[in-house]
Amino acid sequence: MASRTEQIRAQKSEIEKKSANLEQALSDLRHAQEDLVRQEKLATVGKLTRGLIDRILNPLNYINNFSHLSHGLANDLRRSLAALKDRMGGEAYEDADDLLGRLSSNLAKIERHGGNTSRILKAMEEILKEHHRAKARLDLAALCRHSEALVHEYYRDEIARMGITARFRLPEGSLWIEGNEEQLGKILMSLISNSMYAVAKKYGKQAYAPEISLTLEADGHEARLTLKDNGTGIEPGIIGQVFDPFFTTKTTGEAAGVGLYLSREILLDHGGNITVESVPGEYTEFTITIPII
Repeated sequence: MASRTEQIRAQKSEIEKKSANLEQALSDLRHAQEDLVRQEKLATVGKLTRGLIDRILNPLNYINNFSHLSHGLANDLRRSLAALKDRMGGEAYEDADDLLGRLSSNLAKIERHGGNTSRILKAMEEILKEHHRAKARLDLAALCRHSEALVHEYYRDEIARMGITARFRLPEGSLWIEGNEEQLGKILMSLISNSMYAVAKKYGKQAYAPEISLTLEADGHEARLTLKDNGTGIEPGIIGQVFDPFFTTKTTGEAAGVGLYLSREILLDHGGNITVESVPGEYTEFTITIPII
């Protein structure tokens, strides 16, 4: 009798176990279906957005080009008008010159804001692009040494004028990863550009010695790259948003706010990550990790 009871209990336990497994499988299937539907919706939205961007950019390019040309024509007309000042009379000339001045100013504003809008739309195009690129065996240390040379070439004047100390602490040998050289090179230069911007904004304060440092080292199975500057820093209230698309502390004319977002997406595609720490007025530090081959 006891044996029969144990068999029933065992069968019941087996049924409950299979039922739980089935529920888990159904739950996984439901989540997979939801993910598939969401991805299809995102793909559809992306396709529609790309179409809209193309439809908007074409007429916007005409607006920008003709506002630029008209701005130049208004300035030419204003200079021609100055040659007729004596023949027109003082009051008539001043009225005409004032109107042309306003027209020139308005056209300049249209051109500036049109350019900003084009920049944002092109940034949207960049976000919608497929960022999965072919990867190959890559010496990250050599890429950092190349970036060091570019920094001292591109920012020669800024380094000399503001007395910026740019330190690169790199291993003497190689540090091999699997990655896309073009994408990773752009990420490094983009982060360095942000650091240059931060120290330039802080430059001029008493006893301030601007400094940027880039350190590359092996940390277990990862390559760890740290970029630190002693610039303006990032406020605690916004540091959680710096990797969001279109978020930026710069003006619309200076940046579209997609650099850090795209950098993180590319690094995630490389199996890596990027994080940030900052103290306002003291420093900002970005840390990149990428698996070592």
